[in-house]
Amino acid sequence: MATNIKQLLNQVLSSPEIVNLLPNKRVYFLHAEAPEKPYLEYEIIDEFGEAWAENREIATNYYIQVDIFSMGDYTAIENAVKDTMISYGFKRSMSVDLYENDIKLYHKVMRFVITLKNK
Repeated sequence: MATNIKQLLNQVLSSPEIVNLLPNKRVYFLHAEAPEKPYLEYEIIDEFGEAWAENREIATNYYIQVDIFSMGDYTAIENAVKDTMISYGFKRSMSVDLYENDIKLYHKVMRFVITLKNK
């Protein structure tokens, strides 16, 4: 298993079930520079301590956002992300379907939360 949240996210979101649905066969942390569509970006939108022992944070909550950008139907990618994230212990906290008029792309926003014990 990955040793930190960024490694874990890259590992989970780079699973074959997801990347095989993307033309570039990869996911992007924060920003994709001129990718083929559809594409997927992800980021950590919040993190905070969940549990402490002896003045040390022993568990951290991470709130993750996954963004799918597409020129058309992205349902297969959406389902693959949801199923894969949940299978790795993430809980889905919200999702919304958008259309970004300025870039002429459909945009699926999915948010997840996970609590990880600190080493």
